[in-house]
Amino acid sequence: MKLLKTLVSFVVGTVAGALGSKLFGPFGAVLGFIAGGVAAWWAAQRIGLFE
Repeated sequence: MKLLKTLVSFVVGTVAGALGSKLFGPFGAVLGFIAGGVAAWWAAQRIGLFE
């Protein structure tokens, strides 16, 4: 389950990073990746998918 959680966080972070990069350039990519990872972790905790 830990590997699945990591994979989901990475995928969401990558998508958010790509969108941030498109909108704000390289700085937006870094912020988008971090924000996407945090959002994926938070969503996983809320729905209890990885308990």
